[in-house]
Amino acid sequence: LYTLKSRHIKSLPYTRTGDIIIAVNPYQWFPSLYQEENRLLYSRNLIWEASKKEYDPRKDLPPHVYETSALAYRGLAMAGMHQSILVSGESGAGKTETVKICMNHLASVVQKEHEQDGDSSQDQTVITKVLDSNPLLEAFGNAKTRRNDNSSRFGKFMQLQFHRPLNVDPASMAVNIPECHLSG
Repeated sequence: LYTLKSRHIKSLPYTRTGDIIIAVNPYQWFPSLYQEENRLLYSRNLIWEASKKEYDPRKDLPPHVYETSALAYRGLAMAGMHQSILVSGESGAGKTETVKICMNHLASVVQKEHEQDGDSSQDQTVITKVLDSNPLLEAFGNAKTRRNDNSSRFGKFMQLQFHRPLNVDPASMAVNIPECHLSG
């Protein structure tokens, strides 16, 4: 609790305990935390260059929700394993914003990958549709409370579907991360 409080005072809403990222809602937006440079930093260090490091690359990075989304993408791409991200907290804790940030980061990882390949038109359409659906889903079952003007009245399950090639050579994965396309 002391760590959470001291980081909150310093406008650092994230902290880490093992593999878990804990966020304290700062009730304000910190543009510097979500700049494109940060998105790329976490993607580069935890996805694209992580296999080149002989230690846990998270040690070089401050705790951030981008860590969660980058590691989920890496687990999907490298191991081909389904990934789950659980966002939990009480009313007004910032769950909805955290999910938006996480989804946008996952989409940006995929988008940046395809921009480099020159293949972005169809994938961009899918990414846009997926991200644009979140506010629509938020509109169902929300109510105004004393603590939150847009409080959810239910739990949500969102599933992002990715396509990963089945014929990935395991030997090449040590050098290159397989492409995963956001498909729905």
